[in-house]
Amino acid sequence: MTRSPASALLLPIPLLVAACVSGAAAPPGSASSSPDVSRPVTTPEQAAALVIASDQRFEGVVKQDPALIGACCTYQAAASTGGAFAVTIEIGWGDCPAGCIDRHHWFYVVAQDGSVALQREDGPPVPAGVGASGDTGGGSGVLPGGPGIAGQALAGPTCPLVRPGDSNCANRPVAGATILIRDAGGTVVAQLKTDANGHFQVVLPPGRYRIEPQPVTGLMGTASPIDVTVGSVFATLNVAYDTGIR
Repeated sequence: MTRSPASALLLPIPLLVAACVSGAAAPPGSASSSPDVSRPVTTPEQAAALVIASDQRFEGVVKQDPALIGACCTYQAAASTGGAFAVTIEIGWGDCPAGCIDRHHWFYVVAQDGSVALQREDGPPVPAGVGASGDTGGGSGVLPGGPGIAGQALAGPTCPLVRPGDSNCANRPVAGATILIRDAGGTVVAQLKTDANGHFQVVLPPGRYRIEPQPVTGLMGTASPIDVTVGSVFATLNVAYDTGIR
């Protein structure tokens, strides 16, 4: 049969269309320029990373090591029910080289789709400046920009006999205490009053300073001076007053 010139021109068109359709979808396993936003959370480490990224205060926390004493800021993560994951963040302060006097915990659940939900918190409020990086960040509303000095005045003992781990005998905050801060030359550069939770903070340039707590009515003697060096972030410390209880 003899084809007309017109039919000869039209014949390849269906083949070209078929080729375009077959190339519209990439075969399974091929590379794609679009990110996979549907990828589920499948490991505790992935869940912990999402929680840490959700709050600036958690920057720098590390996985809890039961054999390590002195870490202030850690996380634990484990599989939970329904394919979700339970993540606990712990921030401690107050003589952490010996195990931390106080600790605050956040308990999260992370679903497979990556949603993060805070379930509850426990422990005393975290003092200004306390965190894995030494600075909870001005954006959180807890600390100004820094650097500087932040701390808490505490009085103890609160029981005649203190047993390890007994929260009923924990040191109590000292409200209204006057804190003087002197620079390396002895000049008073700040005079602060502790708040209702015994906290105080001040923005100062890097350098060496001396903290001089003043006498508090009802407490024995005066807390000892503390020498501190301020670097690029907040230097944190506790001021120890003596209740006189023996």
